[in-house]
Amino acid sequence: MSDQTLESQRFAGETSSAIREAAVLLGAAVVTSGLAVILQDPTVKLSLAVSAVTLVALLILLQIRRRMNRARLDPKLVGLFTFLEGDSSPSVVLDTHQQVLWMNAAAKAYFPNAQELGLVSALQATVPESAALLRRLRRGLDQAAMSVEDAVTRRGHARFVLRKYAYGQMLFRVEALASRDGASSGSVSIPVLSVSKSGTVLSMNEALRRMIGGRARDLNAVFVVPPAAEVSTAEVITPDGHVPVYLHQTELTAGRREIALLPMQRLTSTHDMNMGLEELPVAVMKLGPQGEVLQANAHARALLNIEGQVDDINFVDLVTGLGRSVRSWIEEALHAPLSLQPEVLRVKEGTEESFLQVTLMRSQSAEGPILTAVLHDATELKTLEAQFVQSQKMQAIGQLAGGVAHDFNNLLTAISGHCDLLLLRHDQGDPEYGDLVQINQNANRAASLVGQLLAFSRKQTLQPELIDLRDTLSDLTHLLNRLVGEKVTLTLMNEPDLSPMRADKRQLEQVLMNLVVNARDAMPDGGEITIEARAVELDAPMMRGRVTLPAGDYACVTVTDQGIGIPQDKLSKIFEPFYTTKRTGEGTGLGLSTAYGIVKQSGGFIFAESVVGKGTAFEIYFPAYHGQSLPVAETATVAPDRPSATGDGIVLLVEDEAPVRAFAARALRLNGFTVLEAECAETALELLENPALEVDLFVTDVIMPGLDGPSWVRRALIDRPGIPVVFVSGYAEDLLSDDEERIPNSVFLPKPFSLKQLIATVQAQFDAPSISAPLKDAV
Repeated sequence: MSDQTLESQRFAGETSSAIREAAVLLGAAVVTSGLAVILQDPTVKLSLAVSAVTLVALLILLQIRRRMNRARLDPKLVGLFTFLEGDSSPSVVLDTHQQVLWMNAAAKAYFPNAQELGLVSALQATVPESAALLRRLRRGLDQAAMSVEDAVTRRGHARFVLRKYAYGQMLFRVEALASRDGASSGSVSIPVLSVSKSGTVLSMNEALRRMIGGRARDLNAVFVVPPAAEVSTAEVITPDGHVPVYLHQTELTAGRREIALLPMQRLTSTHDMNMGLEELPVAVMKLGPQGEVLQANAHARALLNIEGQVDDINFVDLVTGLGRSVRSWIEEALHAPLSLQPEVLRVKEGTEESFLQVTLMRSQSAEGPILTAVLHDATELKTLEAQFVQSQKMQAIGQLAGGVAHDFNNLLTAISGHCDLLLLRHDQGDPEYGDLVQINQNANRAASLVGQLLAFSRKQTLQPELIDLRDTLSDLTHLLNRLVGEKVTLTLMNEPDLSPMRADKRQLEQVLMNLVVNARDAMPDGGEITIEARAVELDAPMMRGRVTLPAGDYACVTVTDQGIGIPQDKLSKIFEPFYTTKRTGEGTGLGLSTAYGIVKQSGGFIFAESVVGKGTAFEIYFPAYHGQSLPVAETATVAPDRPSATGDGIVLLVEDEAPVRAFAARALRLNGFTVLEAECAETALELLENPALEVDLFVTDVIMPGLDGPSWVRRALIDRPGIPVVFVSGYAEDLLSDDEERIPNSVFLPKPFSLKQLIATVQAQFDAPSISAPLKDAV
């Protein structure tokens, strides 16, 4: 029978269970998604949609966990294989579904068809009631780490032992028992005993009783010197004198230990230590004291990209430590009294980066101490970890950038605003007029840089619309040709069938210009830049690096150059803000981070591939929009007209930044408005407690100490319904989107704003029809 057939049979039970669990979770996700579509309550729909996504994520995590556990064995089991391989007692390692993972030579002879038929079927040839026996053993494991049953078999009396290990795996052993006349019903097996925390012998098998000549109450009656938990050699007291043995100790619950003894004379060479290693279903290696590879099975050789024999190969030359040297770790493992924690190491050889989680265990051979290394492929785990760390880092930088941008927007509002006030008092003939214009222009440049910070942190205000990429690229071609210059050729290629996409057209143009400028700078001697727009249909999720694109339709834009390329060690950093490969003064390091933020805020994906000396390609994927049109805001019901205020209305201005409040108040008063100022929301509410006070418009900051803008406005509108509102903020409008929908007749004015923008927005709110609606439910 082929290895592939054996593998499929071996994990048939696990696959069946996985399918059942996957079906339950997927069914729950489908039902939940269906309810989310049927129900009309937006809150309930959102909750159900989140639940469906959570169930699907749980399904994915379940499958990942099964895949990882399937490839693992408990390191304690691997260390025990050396003892069990030459043991005369049949020993079988089972998974959670009683499928065979490993058998020693005695088990293969005792159960010749176990790997093909399963242990239960193989047992039936020896023990008629094998199914009932295994059920009793499994029930025993519910109460303890080990379950024992004695039974009469066709070969005589035997003891069946089942012990639990990590990952749901079990060790099944058949130990021969002495008959009534004292004769053994089988050959001699490995002596094993279990002891309590205090050293009291709890149980011992027939092999150990024959070895020492009877039963023992404590370790002093078995060993010349009772071994501690970390000891691997000892001397046993026997009727024929002291016998040196190797020990394999397994920690159990409540401080108990199981100790397996292997007389040293039964190990004649390193070859005996390695019997059966090649058949293990996990990657295992034997290492010498200096890290030399004594033996590596097929799985280990595959993980380490070793071809042929392992002669003259040192483990130190195969892997690299991520935090400490591999050589020092090996030395510590040889002399440490206790087992060390596993280490994650990077494989040196191979075309793709891969990682291994390695566990070292010290043991003894006829030639001296050696290390058993158990290897697990940790590439997927490290990839997920790197994704998490990168997302956390980008989120932290984004929050910092957003906070800095907010504070700068307040400062720039005050600077440009007071500059506008000064310009009102000077004409072009004044000597100071040129200086004021320079101040104003540089304030606008600073605002542009702040806008890039907000773009990276995904906190800028977007105005999405339906976009046809073919039209957008055609309109942008003239400007891009001017940007690239005469040495560079710009080629545009569009597929005829492109689905529309939903994005902010101005921001999309900014992304394309940033990419084209970078491509131009990468080709100082000239070359060709190709912009290609095409439709991409994914029938299944697609992995790109560390990102998974969901299945669906996409509009893809690719910008390719023939430049110098980007080294691989720098490619992962290019989207970080202020990181640039250009010389000092040639770039701010914000171009690609801005593009990254805009694409991600628009729901898209951006990837970069580069070959040094050949060029770089940036690919942007935007989800295709299949709706007829973008949602249109509902038309508000018109209340009785308020008095028109063209410069004579009363404005309540609430702003915690004194310079911004001073500028806005002066600007409004210069245009004929009466302004009431408040430095916080609480002061504004105190002013409105006076019923005789008339207010026609609220102008308020969104983020303030204490009550924020939307919160105090909702309270105020309970007693003064219908008053229009202008919200201002240095953050994005997204922070206000939910509140703005619940507060009628409100608009958003992003900072920094000019004098003209402020007056135009305020005047538009006065001229617009007001909405009168009770907001008690919104508080």
